Amino acid sequence: MRIISNLKVFLLSSLLLLISFFQITSAETNYPSPTNYKYVNDYVGVLTQDEKEEIISIGKELEDKTGAQAITVIVNSTDGKPIESYALNLFRTWGIGEKNKDNGLLILIALEDRSWRVEVGRGLEGAIPDALSNRVMESLAKEKFSTEEYGTGIVNSYSAFSDIIADEYGVTLDKSLNITIPEENYDYRDISRFSIIGIVGVLVLIDLIFNGGRFTMLIFKILFITGGNRRGGRGGFGGFGGGSSGGGGFGGFGGGSSGGGGSSGNW
Repeated sequence: MRIISNLKVFLLSSLLLLISFFQITSAETNYPSPTNYKYVNDYVGVLTQDEKEEIISIGKELEDKTGAQAITVIVNSTDGKPIESYALNLFRTWGIGEKNKDNGLLILIALEDRSWRVEVGRGLEGAIPDALSNRVMESLAKEKFSTEEYGTGIVNSYSAFSDIIADEYGVTLDKSLNITIPEENYDYRDISRFSIIGIVGVLVLIDLIFNGGRFTMLIFKILFITGGNRRGGRGGFGGFGGGSSGGGGFGGFGGGSSGGGGSSGNW
């Protein structure tokens, strides 16, 4: 009985620790507003005008032909916030992609942190699985970032992702830049999301076996209450979901969302 009692204490402590982790990583952050260029949001000033125009041209053609929205954001730093949660919340704040289709893609670059994140909308996860998004960045962007050729790395990876999305919709982009992605060379370092899911699954299973699932139900109730009070969805961020006019002369975002799919890395 003492073993079971200790196990219950451990289980409850672990679940509360996980809740604290998610609460911290989802805390409010002052996210930037979209620029008038919409598809390219360079808050650091590393891109040339030609590079911006190249991304805008590709992004507009992609959206016109498919409805999908591919967005690039360059910041100095995420201010200590994990780039994964920063990208996810920024994606949801702006509402990238079409509502109910969730066909958006975000490429986030944090220069001072020397890190990147590709956030993929739920509707594109089949076309761009985590391993593929990682391969694109590792092969087309990472080396360029290491030599401070940020513009080349960003434009090349953006072009490659746009081609993948266009192919998913059965269309071809008329852009002049055509990038070939090297053969598969999977990097399995981006496993943190799956590790957390696995840990939660094991804890829930233990709770079901030894405690009838009572702790799990308690946690769900806590999450439901705190989630409902915090923001009530994307709107609480004051962002650009639901067909807002953010993004200047190229129109707004469509209210899309992401479930956390994608990849991240450093250089």
